[in-house]
Amino acid sequence: VAPIKALCSQRFDDWKEKFGPIGLTCKELTGDTLMDDLFEIHHADIIITTPEKWDSMTRRWRDNSLVQLVRLFLIDEVHVIKDESRGATLEVVVSRMKTIQSSLWRLLEKHDTVPPLRFVAVSATIPNTQDIAEWLSDSEMPAVCLKIDEDQRPVKLRKIVLGFPCRCTQNSDNQTEFKFDLTLNYKIASIIQTYSEQKPALVFCATRKGVQQAASVLAKDAKFLLSIEQKRRLQGFANSLKDSKLRDLLTYGVAYHHAGMEISDRKIIEGAFTVGDLPVLFTTSTLAMGVNLPAHLVVIKSTMHYVGGVFQEYSETDILQMIGRAGRPQFDTTATAVIMTRCSTRERYIQMLNGADIIESSLHKHLVEHLNAEIVLHTVTDVSVALEWIRSTFLYIRALKNPTHYGFSSGLDKVGIEAKLQELCLKNLNDLSSFDLIRMDEANNFKPTETGRLMAWYYIAFDTVKQFFTIKGTETLNELITMISNCTEFVDVKLRTNEKKILNTLNKDKDKITIRY
Repeated sequence: VAPIKALCSQRFDDWKEKFGPIGLTCKELTGDTLMDDLFEIHHADIIITTPEKWDSMTRRWRDNSLVQLVRLFLIDEVHVIKDESRGATLEVVVSRMKTIQSSLWRLLEKHDTVPPLRFVAVSATIPNTQDIAEWLSDSEMPAVCLKIDEDQRPVKLRKIVLGFPCRCTQNSDNQTEFKFDLTLNYKIASIIQTYSEQKPALVFCATRKGVQQAASVLAKDAKFLLSIEQKRRLQGFANSLKDSKLRDLLTYGVAYHHAGMEISDRKIIEGAFTVGDLPVLFTTSTLAMGVNLPAHLVVIKSTMHYVGGVFQEYSETDILQMIGRAGRPQFDTTATAVIMTRCSTRERYIQMLNGADIIESSLHKHLVEHLNAEIVLHTVTDVSVALEWIRSTFLYIRALKNPTHYGFSSGLDKVGIEAKLQELCLKNLNDLSSFDLIRMDEANNFKPTETGRLMAWYYIAFDTVKQFFTIKGTETLNELITMISNCTEFVDVKLRTNEKKILNTLNKDKDKITIRY
C-alpha cells in the first residue's frame, strides 16, 4: 500500500521484473485500474494499491474471502497517517485488516491452520515509531521497531532550508504570494551554482506558468558550461521539439516539464535529463510525483502551492516526495535537497526534515464515514464492537498518550479516555441514525439502510449525503448541477487556464440551456 498512484506504478514496474521470473504475479490496483483487471486481482500473488482504493474495494466485497487470503500487508510511507485529509483512510484500512484477522482466528479454533497476518510499515524519520509499532502489534505478536540511521542510506542526503524575506502574513492575498514566488526565480541561479556540483538539478514549482517563468529567468541569468558534444546532443533534442519556447531554452541547458505539454515533448525532455545532458529541469510538483526523475540536486521553489483558488502549504507527504527525488544511486554517493521558503516558516521545515513532528491520528475528524463503512461491512455490529474496533486504531493509542490533542481533558485515566471515545462513537452513530443511514434492531444491533450502503460503496462523504437530504424534488437542472459541483468530492477539481476558452464557447452557444459553466 503506497500513498499515491505514481508510487504504485513505479513499484509495479519494478516488482513485475523482479518477481515475474520466479512465477509470482503482480497486479496494480488504483483508480486507473480497468474492470477486466479487477477479476484478475483474485489470482495475483502481490497486489500494489493505494489506501483509498483498497478501502473502496474492501467496502464493496460481500464477503472477505480475498481479504482473508492476505498474509503480508506492506505499508509504504506510514507517516501519511497524520495527513488531515488522507491519513484516516490508511488507519481504517489497517484496522480493518486487523479486525478481519481477529474474527478469522475466533472462527478457527486452531490458529495453526491460518498463518498470522503480518504487517511491515516503513516511514521517513518520525519521533514516535514506538506508537506505530504498538498499533501494529497484537497480544501474541508484538511488533519489532527498527530505526535506520541516515548514514545507512545508499546516497547520503544533505537537506538545506533557506528562508527569504516576504511581506506575506497569515491573511496575505494571493497577489503577495505571487510576488514572493516571482522574487524566488532570481535566487535559483546562485542556489544551483552553490549546490549542484555541475550535476543535474530538478526544480519544483507550483504552477505550469511558474515553471516556464522560472526557466526563462534562469536561461538569462546562468551560463552553464556545456561541452561541444553536450551542446550538439541538446541541439538534437531541441530540433525534435514542437514547443518553440522550449526549443530555445534547451540550447541554454534549461528546460521545463508539465502536464499541459505535448507528450512527445515531455518524453524528449525526460530522456535528455535522465542521460545527464540537461543541467536543469523545472517541473510542476504534481507531475513530478508521477515521473521518476532522480537528480543530484532537488530545489523546492516555495513551499506554497495554488489549490482551489488560494495558496496553501504543501503537505508533508508532498515535500518528502519531492525531496525523495534527490540522489541517483547509480551515479551519486551524496545528494542535496534545498527548500526555499519564507523566513517565518523556515524553522517549521527544519523540524519536518529532522522528523521532530509527532505523528497524530486524524481519524476522529472523519469517524462518521468510516463507522458507516464498518457497519455496512458488518465489522461493527453493536456499541461494544464499535469500541473494540476503536481499540484497534492508531487514534486509540495516541488518545491514551495525548488526550488534549483529541479534545479530551489531560487528567483522564485509561477508563476515562475509553469513555470519551465511546461518547465520540455514539455521537457519530446518532448522526448516522438521524439521517436514516443505519437503524438499530430490538437487540441494539446496527443494521445499514440502503442509503447507508450506497454512501459506503460509492465513497460518498457524510456532508454530501446531508446535502442530498435537502433536495425537495422541485429544483431546476441548474440548481441540481450547482449543488453537485459544491460537494466535497469535487473540492480538488480545478479550472485550468486552457479550459476557459472551451467553456466560454459553450456559454455563448445560442441553443444552450441556461447553465453557466
